[in-house]
Amino acid sequence: MKFFEFGQENKEIMVLLHGGGTSYHGILPTAQKIAEKYHVILLAYDGFNPSEPETEFQSVEYEANALEDYIIQNYGGRVDILYGLSYGCRTLMQILEDHRIQITTTIADGMSLRDYPDIKSEALKEVYLFFFTGLFFVVMGRAGNLHKRFLAKITGRSLEEADRILYTKATWKSWKNQDRCLIGKKTDYSVFRTTDMHIWYGIKGTVDKKLSTGLEDLKKQGYPFSSKIFPDMGHGGLIGENTERFIEEAAAAHCFEGGSI
Repeated sequence: MKFFEFGQENKEIMVLLHGGGTSYHGILPTAQKIAEKYHVILLAYDGFNPSEPETEFQSVEYEANALEDYIIQNYGGRVDILYGLSYGCRTLMQILEDHRIQITTTIADGMSLRDYPDIKSEALKEVYLFFFTGLFFVVMGRAGNLHKRFLAKITGRSLEEADRILYTKATWKSWKNQDRCLIGKKTDYSVFRTTDMHIWYGIKGTVDKKLSTGLEDLKKQGYPFSSKIFPDMGHGGLIGENTERFIEEAAAAHCFEGGSI
């Protein structure tokens, strides 16, 4: 596991968590630009890191714990902005459960509001992983040109961006472990109370339109958070292709004090 740091001369710390089934290359250009204002820490997940192809993804908890320990050891457990994209929001939520970490502002971009099924049987888990994870492994993990065009369309992103984001050298084991560790795990939304929580969706493609369907129900449950919909952006489009606007929106969220909007 590696932590890439940029802009160490800056006071405020922003931690970036990229999406699942992809490498950190997808948000690397933006991370380097953000470093003009923030001290950026970019996590490269085991199993999906081009510079460590021999590693295997183990679990969300393992990745989160490693980052938590790193932040505590090096920065006293302080994070000014924690940002997660897509599957990275699973890691983000795990980090929020650690009371040793003090996070001022948290941004969950393209967050799934649906839990994985609670499957007890190991045999049935394997069946579920074969079909559910297998679909994403074929479409993303071994993506050819046709699949890249399909992904670009449903996410509302450019073909060039899809090509840069996708990582096709991760093992089937790493892909399965991404989902296996979340089977039966219930999301604890009460952790929203530990931070200034923001949820974003870019609904230009179909992915975030589906991911955001439970947003109104979540608001009704009374958890403190603000939400923002970007009709002109695709899934992760802000941090992937619109760096200046991402910086503006992140800064605005960091200054925001209030409840759900």
